[in-house]
Amino acid sequence: MIEAFSLANAHRFGDALASQARLRHAVFVQQRGLAHSSYEGLEFDEFDTPAAKYLVWRDERKVVRGLARILPTNRSYMLQSYWPHLVTDGKLPPYPNMVEVTRVCVDKSLDPVRRRTVLPELLCAIHEILSLTGSAGMLGVTREHLLTHFLRTGVRWLGQPDLIEGEIERAFFVPTHFIRPEHHCRRYGIVGPVLANPEDFAIAPKAA
Repeated sequence: MIEAFSLANAHRFGDALASQARLRHAVFVQQRGLAHSSYEGLEFDEFDTPAAKYLVWRDERKVVRGLARILPTNRSYMLQSYWPHLVTDGKLPPYPNMVEVTRVCVDKSLDPVRRRTVLPELLCAIHEILSLTGSAGMLGVTREHLLTHFLRTGVRWLGQPDLIEGEIERAFFVPTHFIRPEHHCRRYGIVGPVLANPEDFAIAPKAA
């Protein structure tokens, strides 16, 4: 299952907030050697605000082994702030209510059998959250083959690839209904909802 939280309710998830920052430090600072902000083994940036949502896959010891961060696009976000040149016309798609997915990573030390399901489950959880909140879809920046490996249809590339933090990456948009990786769900037996706390994202019904 995937748990999702923000600064507002992180206290309900034990050490998960710090644990996701430790995984980010291990992946981005130690393994990739990127000059990301860090302190005492925790990686962070200016987008770790109360608006950010953290989706985590935790092992039996409650250690975060997989992560995706969701940022709303009605305030500053990474593609807009750092890499707007990745969008060909310089303008982001005119869709309302989008999110940006960032800091996606999986612990390489996790055993291969479990590791192969982490990203598909994270994508399923993103799909579930965006469906619950009525979001149009997700933006992001990634290596092209990583995204198309999981999502066979629906990916819209927003511009040409470029060197981003040592990797050739592209900006993308995926509408909500294409985000669930159906092929991998069938292959690995991922059935039904994977989000552990959907009640935190359900839109309250409007009063009559």
